[in-house]
Amino acid sequence: MNDQDFEEWLEIFMPMIRNKLKNTSFQEREDLEQELKIKIHEKADMLLCQDAPGFWEFVADLVNKL
Repeated sequence: MNDQDFEEWLEIFMPMIRNKLKNTSFQEREDLEQELKIKIHEKADMLLCQDAPGFWEFVADLVNKL
């Protein structure tokens, strides 16, 4: 995931993040916002790097397990 993709993801999540941050004390909002951005980046990288099997690979694995 490049920086531009990450920025697009953040644009999608930022309204929700800001809304939820209203429930946090003012002193901690900036830190929590930064932590949430880091977690989103980590999870997006993890999910995008996973190699999911195709349909026939899944079926072959399923048949081999039986």
